[in-house]
Amino acid sequence: MRSELHLNRRSVMGSAAAAAIAGLAGCAGLQTTAETPAAAGPDQWPDPKEGQREVMLLGSTHLAQSPGDTQNAYATDPGDILGEQRQRELETLTDRLADWEPDRIAVEERVSEQPVIDDAYAAYRDDPDTLSTVSGWERDRSNETVQIGFRLADKLGHDSVAAVDYFQSPAALLTDEEKRQLPNSLRAVLVDPDTVEYPLPDAAESNAEKQQRLDEGSLVEFYQWLNTPGVGAAMWNNDMNFYATAFENSEPGDYTAVKLMTAWTQRNLRIASNIWNVPAKDDERVLVVYGASHVPQLGQILTGAPMMAPVSPLPYLTD
Repeated sequence: MRSELHLNRRSVMGSAAAAAIAGLAGCAGLQTTAETPAAAGPDQWPDPKEGQREVMLLGSTHLAQSPGDTQNAYATDPGDILGEQRQRELETLTDRLADWEPDRIAVEERVSEQPVIDDAYAAYRDDPDTLSTVSGWERDRSNETVQIGFRLADKLGHDSVAAVDYFQSPAALLTDEEKRQLPNSLRAVLVDPDTVEYPLPDAAESNAEKQQRLDEGSLVEFYQWLNTPGVGAAMWNNDMNFYATAFENSEPGDYTAVKLMTAWTQRNLRIASNIWNVPAKDDERVLVVYGASHVPQLGQILTGAPMMAPVSPLPYLTD
């Protein structure tokens, strides 16, 4: 392997690229300026077969993040999540998801934090205002783990919520030398959409559309849009940017940049393994609340796993 990353074949610097990689590393909810493909729809998902665990994948934005208070450059302002309007919308959203009657709710929290999640969920069921007193709990109460995961599990009378996350940086598989050669520690690696002829999401434009949808519509409408399947839809932006960067900055015999995508895929494989192993064996239906950027790969992995089948939430989010 060469002594330095092959990152100068395309112009990969610039604000759009820097913003995109920050969002990728932070698992932001995704956006797109492309129209939803005509063929997109819940029928793209496989039909569950007898004996398979059904896994509904609800792609989410990070409700507790907003610009200025996070390193995630994809963050947008979802409004006052704890205010009356958003709370009513979250009630509608979780009422619709409850109609699927899942046996277990899983959330984007590390498996090692399960005892803390158990304590936090117990506190939430008793009095949501006491969450801040739970030892080890450092999440804002507007976080989707609480506002969707806990709320939905409580509606269904569940005793616990499953933590199934495995966190891993996109740079996890790089050597120390390779990490040192990344410009600005991953923040300026992504291919700039202006330097290529193929369609590639622009981070600034995508973020603007996401913010507009949050400003002008309800959370139910926003989650309908965010969970529309198909390549070119919102949830695919992360993977599209990663693939472009990995392939544009590699050549035969040198796959250093591909390690970024490999680490992302490895993380999703481990999350999928947790989705199978963490819930009880007799849980036939598991609803997973996760950053939308994970949904395309998780859906592909679960489609190929003989013991599980991914399920679209879209029919339950649509009037």
